[in-house]
Amino acid sequence: MTPAGASARRWLSAGLFAAAFSLYLCSRAPGLVPYRDTGEMALAAHSLGVAHPPSYPLYAVAGRLFDAFAFGDSPSRLSLLSALSAAAAVAGVGFAAAGIWGPAAALFAAPLLATNATLWSVATVQEMYALTVLFAVLLFALGMRLRETGSTKGWYGACLLFGLFLGNRTDLLLWAPGLIVLGLPRDWKRSLPLAAAFGLLGLAIYLYLPLRSAQGPWLDWNHPAALSNFWGSLTRRGYGATLDLLSKNYRMGELFLPNLKVYALHAWNSFGLLGLAAVLFGAGTAWKVDRRRAAGGLLLWGFSGPLFLFLANMPPNPHALAIVEPHYLLSDVVLVFFAAEGAAAALAISGLKPPAVVLGSLAVLAAVVQPVFAGRFVEMNRRWNLFLYDFQGNALRSTPKDGILIAKKDVQLFSLWSAQRVLGRRPDIRLVAQGIAHSPWYRASQARDGSPLQLGPLRSAEDFHRFFAANPGPVFATPDAEIPIELEPLGVRGAAVALSSAGLREPDPSPFLVHRGDYRYEKRPDFFTADLTASLASVRQRRGAAAVAAGDLPLAERELLAAWSMKRNSPQVAAFLGFAYFQANDLKRARDAYLLSTRLFDETLALAEEYRSLPDLKDNLRKGAADASLNLGVCLEKLGDRSEAERLYRRAIAFNPRYARAYFNIAVLYWKSNPARAVIELEAALRADANFVDAQKYLAIARARMQAR
Repeated sequence: MTPAGASARRWLSAGLFAAAFSLYLCSRAPGLVPYRDTGEMALAAHSLGVAHPPSYPLYAVAGRLFDAFAFGDSPSRLSLLSALSAAAAVAGVGFAAAGIWGPAAALFAAPLLATNATLWSVATVQEMYALTVLFAVLLFALGMRLRETGSTKGWYGACLLFGLFLGNRTDLLLWAPGLIVLGLPRDWKRSLPLAAAFGLLGLAIYLYLPLRSAQGPWLDWNHPAALSNFWGSLTRRGYGATLDLLSKNYRMGELFLPNLKVYALHAWNSFGLLGLAAVLFGAGTAWKVDRRRAAGGLLLWGFSGPLFLFLANMPPNPHALAIVEPHYLLSDVVLVFFAAEGAAAALAISGLKPPAVVLGSLAVLAAVVQPVFAGRFVEMNRRWNLFLYDFQGNALRSTPKDGILIAKKDVQLFSLWSAQRVLGRRPDIRLVAQGIAHSPWYRASQARDGSPLQLGPLRSAEDFHRFFAANPGPVFATPDAEIPIELEPLGVRGAAVALSSAGLREPDPSPFLVHRGDYRYEKRPDFFTADLTASLASVRQRRGAAAVAAGDLPLAERELLAAWSMKRNSPQVAAFLGFAYFQANDLKRARDAYLLSTRLFDETLALAEEYRSLPDLKDNLRKGAADASLNLGVCLEKLGDRSEAERLYRRAIAFNPRYARAYFNIAVLYWKSNPARAVIELEAALRADANFVDAQKYLAIARARMQAR
């Protein structure tokens, strides 16, 4: 390449970097983003802590370097790291593609990666995914270079970088076979020992875990200073019960085809018809030009794409898909490079040689305009996403001084960790992580921090009662916490659920809660923000349910309608509304609310089947649908429509065959007109529940009436 060509290549890469970085910078959130583990990553980087296995040591160190800069707060600095990494990955694609296939190929491929919705998303959050994409681009470009040169020294460098980059995310390990095929030198047998040594040298970044753990940071997940725990961290066995383990409830490969369908839709949305055509043409061209290089690329794509989905075996529900989606990016990088080769080959076949400046202008224009017309900029823009910041403030504001606050879900819990330990908000609150309250490392961290809390498992009602006895004081929970059904919450104070009466006498902070943004669940473009809106909806639902129990219809209606406006597909809210109207003897409005509830339960059950939900979840939904059907039947019976009431009672039994009350209600319908039928239904009620007192009482009476006839 001539000096002028090399200079143009550098300027092209710089322009791509500037365009991508500007895009990500103007669409990033002002603070912590509601996305998976952002709060934990902010804490790990800020304190050089040990995050959940495999603990991401390289990201913790890189994040700490950015956290040292004196601008903004810690979460803002980490989102800047993500934006810079993603923009550098786009520039890296442009630089490599321009050097191999020319500037036209670079200008076609780089915008495909820059406007990829998944990359755009991770470019604006405090996570390690954008850094992994940058590392993947570097490794792919290096592998392509090694395929040309066969340099043994370059191979050693690639092994060193590969080991080091595994310290950011271990899923890069899936790229090992493809990189070996792509870059293995001719004298690989002689160079193998030294190559392995360089790889191990890169992996030495994981020694950060036991060394840092031994220093006693507060965030010391699994305490890898102990050798057995260190191995558990490397293999993720020290993580505990997480969504990742959900796949163990399904047969191996059972969910592969549904996930492959979702992945195909992702590829279509990310690349479009023209981009996918270029990918296929590029893969075919590569196979003709250099089969080993093509095989290496196909292995990279196959292992990080389809094989990963097969091994992940996650159900296709919104939460699991949100977890899996960032993993698509490794395979997307491969497709982007194939697209570059395909675009170059297509231009060569066409014989067209437009001036680079014209082609560049058109490509840049397409990169800027396409997201706007496709609605992607509106979807990806997090500039005013203050949902998590407001959640933190509302939850902390709702907890009394020196109170205990229990949280469970990752986004909610980790954001509170970040608020307290990174931003220094409400240090008086004793924050309890419900899911890991029994973990030795967590209990040791709390004790080392001077906390007087006595911790243990928090699953059953007995666990909670032991916790209350050992930890006197006001105990509250965020809406995401899993409270046993036997443990009746005492009320709602602001944005928190009260589990003990202490602290309830203080003024309710509800008038001072802040909710900025559109809190309609169905309007949120990403799962985790939607989940936060669902948490707020559950708070309003709890308030409404408490008002129903207290007989305060105006308050119940206000709170339940507010909850319903936030999550319109919630059948439980509609059921509570029906009960509120029924209590007020407004049977027509109760009927309408229960009818809506039954429809929403049908829709939710259909989604549960589509999402391959676990049996326990579907059983709970069926029981809820049975309740809604029975209550709707009661309304219709009181309104005089006895035949429709019986149909609904039968529908309730179809959902829950052991629903004794439904059999009893049918018996009541036939009590006067057909005593024999009433006996049959009452006997069925007792078969469903032998201890059903009403059925026992009236069965004897019904039998006596039959004998009297």
